[in-house]
Amino acid sequence: MIEKKQILKEITQQYSNHEDFEQILKDFAYDINLAKWGYLFSTDKFDNNHDISRKVFHCALALSKDFRDYIDFAFYISKEDGLCDITLAKEAYKLAISKVVLLRDLRHIADMLATKKDSFYDKEMAKKVYEEAISKSKTAFDFVAIAESLCDSNMLNDKEMAKEVYEKAIKSCENSDELEAVADSVIQEDNLFDEQWASKIYSISTLSK
Repeated sequence: MIEKKQILKEITQQYSNHEDFEQILKDFAYDINLAKWGYLFSTDKFDNNHDISRKVFHCALALSKDFRDYIDFAFYISKEDGLCDITLAKEAYKLAISKVVLLRDLRHIADMLATKKDSFYDKEMAKKVYEEAISKSKTAFDFVAIAESLCDSNMLNDKEMAKEVYEKAIKSCENSDELEAVADSVIQEDNLFDEQWASKIYSISTLSK
């Protein structure tokens, strides 16, 4: 691994007069925004310095601990106007998944992977992460949250898969309030927009009161 001290020495030699130099030193001192700087060094802002860019990215990866750090790394290293390194981005997402503790964070990773943007995204990989999240879900609200993500037109927009998850939500409902919450979600235009099915769920919730 290239030491941070050596990277800073190279940055100082080349960019001590740059308008962002002081901010770079501050961020390096606190080990923050390193992936962002790795990206910026690869752009016109720093004369497309890919050599320093990769060194900063390697430093950022070595210092990553939380799943958010790996997502941040993946986002910046794969930006189309930067290094556009899809391979490392994908590996970083795998590391992010391995660090997740909370179900909502796993769903967040799936959402990030499913959303088209100017950096790495992978709908097939996203689907697998959603499936993992589904397998770990226990409550109706867990399932509803995933179903709503699956319905999002900016992400997978997979209504069939979402319907299967809503069915799991119904089966896991413990009271009428939870059934009504599922129905409220199903009927929304941004979700399934299925008034007929929602009405049936509302009917079940009434009977369970």
